[in-house]
Amino acid sequence: MMEKEIQRKKKVLIDLTNYGSLTAGFGQIAANYAAAFSSMPIEDLHFVYLLRQKYMQEFGPNVTSVPVRRINKFFPFTLPKVDVWHAVNQQRKLLRIAGGTKFIFTIHDFNFLTEKKPWKAKMYLRRMQNKVNKAAVVTTISHYVADVIRQHIDLKGKEIRVIYNGVERIDMLEGTQPSFATGRPFFFTIGQIRRKKNFHLLVDVMRHFPEYDLYICGDAHFAYAEEVRNLIREKQVTNVFLTDVITQSEKIWLYRSCEAFLFPSEGEGFGLPVVEAMQFGKAVFAANRTSLPEVCNGHAIMWEHLDTESMVQSIREHLPDFYKDKERLEKIKEYAASFSYEKHIQAYLDLYRELAQLS
Repeated sequence: MMEKEIQRKKKVLIDLTNYGSLTAGFGQIAANYAAAFSSMPIEDLHFVYLLRQKYMQEFGPNVTSVPVRRINKFFPFTLPKVDVWHAVNQQRKLLRIAGGTKFIFTIHDFNFLTEKKPWKAKMYLRRMQNKVNKAAVVTTISHYVADVIRQHIDLKGKEIRVIYNGVERIDMLEGTQPSFATGRPFFFTIGQIRRKKNFHLLVDVMRHFPEYDLYICGDAHFAYAEEVRNLIREKQVTNVFLTDVITQSEKIWLYRSCEAFLFPSEGEGFGLPVVEAMQFGKAVFAANRTSLPEVCNGHAIMWEHLDTESMVQSIREHLPDFYKDKERLEKIKEYAASFSYEKHIQAYLDLYRELAQLS
């Protein structure tokens, strides 16, 4: 891109230092942002990507890629001068930002309050407060998280904007049957195998559904995954399979082919998998906790109580006739499609322009 053309545009830096970590939520977000802004013809904004060195060559001439280096932390002049700086990962240590730059801080969740030791949670909270102090605008991914922010952070009168996550349309794509699929009818769930996901609750639930298998898919390098495996062995449950990471194509096949999607998580800031499952018009059973009632918005069966008996009863009550109501299935699919990436990206473009004083 011509230097003169870049100079006349307002500059927006997006911190994409998590780009490349595709099994984690922040990595997925970074990948989606990177693809969106580098491929769109945007007349009045030029994007600067802050990336790890090995990803510097991945994006074309529409964006300026800058490597993240230790020196950036202390000397803001080692980074290009920008009008707007967007931190999309709440956990990243904030680099020193040059005066005159408007800072957008996106908060995804407060799971660290329950996941970390009290002293560490306090430290995270202090860091978060420091970033909010520097921000022109705080954005978040659900009204639930916005309420939690208000409880724990002194906003000093700053605005919180709720911009729902964009969810990629995967229901139109081809899937591939994974090698572990047994050919029997099955339930499906996906997510990092961490305690907040409550996957262990599904082991006892599945003892009541011997006619179905359950595939629990996701990054299983956490200690909790071993706990779930031990529970499966101890209880001698033969119809629950913990599979580790799967490909996008396998995920699509599992959503399309499952009888129901089960999501007992208590640690969601948004809950992307429930929206993905709804794209396929699936029966979604989810915990009535955190952001899930808001994001499901009446289109899922909510588990009020997370005990085996209640969960089993709910599946038995709602699943047999679920797919008979074709009108309901269409409404579920339409609702899922409303979380479009276009809408999400447009909301941020509007915000960048507003802060760069273009609108």
